[in-house]
Amino acid sequence: MHGSNRDKDLNAMGWISHLVLRTAYSDEADALWPTALEKLKRWVTQYFIHDNRLINNKPDGSVNEELARRFILEVFEDPNSEKMKLPDLAKASQDDIKSLTDVFEAWVRTAVGKVDFDPADNPRFCNFLVIDEGSLRSLVALPDETPSLELVPGPERRARSKLWSHAYVWLVDSPAVRRFKGVNDAENYNGWMKLNPSDLPAAWFERVARFEDEAWIFGRREIPQGSGDLWYHQR
Repeated sequence: MHGSNRDKDLNAMGWISHLVLRTAYSDEADALWPTALEKLKRWVTQYFIHDNRLINNKPDGSVNEELARRFILEVFEDPNSEKMKLPDLAKASQDDIKSLTDVFEAWVRTAVGKVDFDPADNPRFCNFLVIDEGSLRSLVALPDETPSLELVPGPERRARSKLWSHAYVWLVDSPAVRRFKGVNDAENYNGWMKLNPSDLPAAWFERVARFEDEAWIFGRREIPQGSGDLWYHQR
């Protein structure tokens, strides 16, 4: 998204909040969970949120710092709910994803309450993240330290991506899940995909820019080709 649009959307949207559903509840997951969440937030707020200005060689990071300040991860977990026990989302069915969407939409109704407000007007109430066992381990494997924010040549900056290319969470587009009729096409898809944490800010602002398009969907790309793994990519 163009920087000026991002500035306007920042003023309009307030907090950049994401609900995270936890679906892994093993002893290992219990041990890894705090570290995974802390690393996810650290990498987004200390590095990925600056991606647009680093690409464009802009030294002023004040807007990005404000974006980082407004970034929030809200966690929903319920180890007693069968709907929430999906340790491997790659093996989930569409009904499983609909069940998670039910959990999310119940949370939305509680969060919005009786206020006269359309939840579709905020990405917080349209998209949600899921962390299963695989994504949990991938986040824990992120380095402890983020790269420097100094401006460097493009090849050097792009080479850093090997530090986080393995990491992912699951992104679920709840309106798309509800619309899905069983066939993925240009205006209809099953609504879930892997998301590299570096793309988390882009996905938020991409949704903001497309509120007027009720049939709009996120772009997805199969990586690697033939694997069946669909990853978010900015359209």
